[in-house]
Amino acid sequence: MDQAAFVAAFFAALFAIANPIGNIPFFITYTTDLANARIRHAVAILLGPVIFATILLCMFFGSSTLSFFGISLPAFQIAGAIILLTIALSMISGTHTERVHAATSGKGAATPWKAAEAFIPTILVPLVIPIYVGAATITVSVLYGQQAIAGGYLIPAVAVVAVVCLLIVLCNLASDAIMRVLGKQGLEIVVRVFGIILLGIAVQMFAEGAGDMAASFVKAHLS
Repeated sequence: MDQAAFVAAFFAALFAIANPIGNIPFFITYTTDLANARIRHAVAILLGPVIFATILLCMFFGSSTLSFFGISLPAFQIAGAIILLTIALSMISGTHTERVHAATSGKGAATPWKAAEAFIPTILVPLVIPIYVGAATITVSVLYGQQAIAGGYLIPAVAVVAVVCLLIVLCNLASDAIMRVLGKQGLEIVVRVFGIILLGIAVQMFAEGAGDMAASFVKAHLS
């Protein structure tokens, strides 16, 4: 595979899985109760480098890290599904806003950037992992990371990740306009609806992970 083909394939796969446009509602869900738009913008911008660093770590150390702890990718996928399941249920019931609001009042923060920095750790799970960087993202990152090392495409590979993360930032910045259109009641409806969607994603992730584990178990015992 030449460099142009590698870049095109990696970008298409990573963009489709990270899904910057489709994940906007989840960003809205977890930033609805922030004190003001400036803090939301700061969070959107800061999330870019966090996701960028996470994907790069997955590219070069994801496979070895999971192997070191004896965790298979299907097991990681099931763990992510369980996390999403609990979050989805809290979104549907409306209790998710209590935890988010407690961390997003912005009181005592000197600047929106400091408020955003304090808020980022509260949404690492599940917004960064496993919504933006889930089992599928790790798989793609590991696969193309190995190809980048073997083919000498490290700089183009890092550039692809940077571009995708920039698109995520831009899409999340656009969420402010979407929030103004929806209004408070509309946002609450969106939260609950996407809670149901997230629940479906969790069930699908669990089923795929369990299926892969079962297939590996059968293969190991038949061979």
